[in-house]
Amino acid sequence: MTEPDITNLHLDRPGIRAALGDLEAEIMEVVWARPVGEGVTVREVWDEIHPKRAIMYTTVMNTMTRLARKGLLAAEREERAYVYRATTTREEFVDRFVGGALERLLVNFGGATVAHLKQLDDPALQARLTRLLEDIQRRRGAEEAD
Repeated sequence: MTEPDITNLHLDRPGIRAALGDLEAEIMEVVWARPVGEGVTVREVWDEIHPKRAIMYTTVMNTMTRLARKGLLAAEREERAYVYRATTTREEFVDRFVGGALERLLVNFGGATVAHLKQLDDPALQARLTRLLEDIQRRRGAEEAD
């Protein structure tokens, strides 16, 4: 599977909105709330979002198309509508996004990044980030060997 095309980092936004726009994040949360592998149509997403947010159907449709181009959704035509499925779980998305952000930080600010990660108070978070760092270093080592 190709990596989702997520290149923006907005640390001032909460949760997955650090990687996605507000509507993109809202749509992905609707899709991820479904059982894994279950598809959803634009109409179903719009029906869920519209009561909370006055938004046009075509805006949801265009945003879901953009999410598919970014690699976060897969679209498949079924009868008269496209059915969209998440290409990754929410947890996998977060791990990939955080891993990508860490990799960019390591490339640009290696020593400072590692030093700050060692200062984290949350052992579970520190373990997760350490695992991501090891994955990054292993992958970069393999790429350099090629």
